[in-house]
Amino acid sequence: MCTVSFIFVAFVAISNALSECYEASEFGIDSMDGVLKVNGTRFNLKAAAWFGFETDNYCVHGLWAVDYHSIVDFMANYSFNGVRIPFSVYLVLNDPAPVSISYYQMNQDLQNLTSLQVLDVLIKAFGDAGIVVMLDMHSLEPGGYMEDGLWYDSKYPQATTLKAWNMMVERYKDQWNVVAADVFNEPFDATWGTGDASTDFNTWCETVGNDMHSNGVDWLIMCEGVATSPPCTDACFWGEDLQGVKSSPVKLNEANKLVYSPHVYGPDVAYQDYFNVASFPSNMPAIWDTHWGYIRAMNGAATTVGEWGGSLSGADETWMNAFASYLVSNDVPDTWFWCVNPDSGDTGGLLEYDWKTPVIPKLNLLAQIQPKPTKITPQSNDKICVDFQ
Repeated sequence: MCTVSFIFVAFVAISNALSECYEASEFGIDSMDGVLKVNGTRFNLKAAAWFGFETDNYCVHGLWAVDYHSIVDFMANYSFNGVRIPFSVYLVLNDPAPVSISYYQMNQDLQNLTSLQVLDVLIKAFGDAGIVVMLDMHSLEPGGYMEDGLWYDSKYPQATTLKAWNMMVERYKDQWNVVAADVFNEPFDATWGTGDASTDFNTWCETVGNDMHSNGVDWLIMCEGVATSPPCTDACFWGEDLQGVKSSPVKLNEANKLVYSPHVYGPDVAYQDYFNVASFPSNMPAIWDTHWGYIRAMNGAATTVGEWGGSLSGADETWMNAFASYLVSNDVPDTWFWCVNPDSGDTGGLLEYDWKTPVIPKLNLLAQIQPKPTKITPQSNDKICVDFQ
């Protein structure tokens, strides 16, 4: 379904801002002219990840400390309009019981639910708050992302990972705020554009995307980079290498649903030689341009950085500030920050370890990158109103 066919129920112009309302069943986001759009008007994304379903907790982290509504409210209060939710293939196929949820004076409506039923509740709560969801196939086994060089293995063949996506499509095809699918997280052993369908991630993105769209959803297909194909002259992080797009772009049957989604990190996550030169951080824009930044100037599929983050201290603070400036100056401010969780060991999060206290310096930086996120307001009459800033 193409979003240009939206049925308007309202159109208002106020102080150079537009407000449009749609039937919930007709809401969707497109990727065109290098950016995200809703019905031809630019959509300003401000998003972050909340992880845990991909771990052996089988649920987002933090519910041992707070009610899930407090996380949703935190994101809404700081004008986030998107959340990335990682999951494992194991979770989809087995739907285990969630672990480490406190029901004492909180989360009581999650009692006796399976993991996927908890996910149902969270997605609905995010929708009520005007926050869209990207589902992220983060690993095969719980906590196995460091071992998953490809999107399949002997236990989970390609047909099985595709089945898992089909199950998620069937489950959420009528949920208006599920708008994107991150095909597979950081396939570090994958190739790009070599002609080998068993390892070419660009081909797998096409397979998954076309299959999803043929099954009745119009989700954005988020295609991350690989790690070493083509080889990076300056080392790429896992998920960052999108150099192959120049010669082998992803080609979906619904071209306006493709988004490139590199993962980009600084010295807190992994040491790279280019962090330790006299010209750092002024050397970084040319490196980012080579790895993935050039795609924006092609003015085709949008680029939204699928992961980035850090401690915002020491050399990493220097890196994060330089990266923020790069995002703004190159008109790629739509990002999925890693992460809300304070228990991300190498990056920290947007909340302190009490799961309540906001980390203001990081939030201020995100506000500088995306100062006017598009506001989504669900209505009681099953309409979705969008205020373009």
